[in-house]
Amino acid sequence: MKKYILSGIAVLCVLAAMAQPAKTDLKDALKPQEVTINDTNTHYWRYTGFFGVNFGQVALVNWAAGGQNSISIQANANATVTYEKKHLLWDNQLLFALGGIAQGRLRQHSAKNAYPFRKNVDMLQITSRIGYIIDPKKHWTAAFLADLKTNVMNGWDYSAYDAGTGPRQLSSTSFSPSYVLLSLGINYKPVSYFSVFLSPVTAKMTIMNANKIDTANGTYTEKVDRTRYGLDNGMSYRASVGAYLRADFQKDIFKNINLKTSIELFQNYTDKRMLDGIVQTEINNLEALPDYATNTGAQTRVQDLTKNHLYYDNRSNTYVNWNTAITFKVNKFITASLETQLLYDHTVAVPHLLPDGTTYQGRGTQFREAFTLGFGYKFK
Repeated sequence: MKKYILSGIAVLCVLAAMAQPAKTDLKDALKPQEVTINDTNTHYWRYTGFFGVNFGQVALVNWAAGGQNSISIQANANATVTYEKKHLLWDNQLLFALGGIAQGRLRQHSAKNAYPFRKNVDMLQITSRIGYIIDPKKHWTAAFLADLKTNVMNGWDYSAYDAGTGPRQLSSTSFSPSYVLLSLGINYKPVSYFSVFLSPVTAKMTIMNANKIDTANGTYTEKVDRTRYGLDNGMSYRASVGAYLRADFQKDIFKNINLKTSIELFQNYTDKRMLDGIVQTEINNLEALPDYATNTGAQTRVQDLTKNHLYYDNRSNTYVNWNTAITFKVNKFITASLETQLLYDHTVAVPHLLPDGTTYQGRGTQFREAFTLGFGYKFK
């Protein structure tokens, strides 16, 4: 496409020259001409981003075929701010998503629907990378990277409530858990839309808020079951050291279609017995099921865990986080977006469903997908 544009400009220049009057002033022709060049090196700050709000609603009145009233809303944002001057390069990225859905009657709560509004997505990630450019082509940078992943609202587990076996359980609180990563390594950026960061020594921390006090008897109670995030009850943080790799890609792959994807890999050097603890917790949860004696699915799972995880293997200790967002710009203010996230963390216990309908907590791959259409604005 570029060669066609340049060819067209060249043709226009030739036509313009041919259209000039034959007589020209020799003095003016020999006079030096001032040429203005857009020097991007003087533009120290560069920024780009997207913000969108999406809303959906379904209302049914005396609908014979049946259905459910619902309202959904979600906000999405991503932004990149870069500062570059001489050998200094500072890159900052923001990724944010927050939304929820309400079903049934919002004003008239029933015993079976006491919580009509429920959060369905809550993610905040901030990455800052500062470094010193070490080659003339500005492809290699010795850099320090800091990354924060967390959520901004309380999260609840409704599995027991929906099954009618107990109340909802608090699974997370505001900015808890928070995952902090500090890394020193090398960054390779051959083009403006792709970069790779590699570090042999990286610190990764999981941070939880402090406990609350039960004023009734003065004992401490946990706000959240910390064991599902790899912490023992009473612990406020857990730290580990390992190798870290991150690759980022963001580019307009087609007209009005932008692709932004980022993958992170963290290979843990430490916590060699953490996996054993997670497996043992999963076995304990399965054996504690009321129908374990007749539950063949749970018994088979316990046998597999005992057989396959009798010896510790650090290779299964790799943390994976892969975020992808495709933004479609319909017009100046209407956009559509498709987002996916694949997450694996061996220290986090996720719910699993057995064939007989019972659930247990254990290791597993997490996946999230969302498609939205609504108001959006892209700046650059």
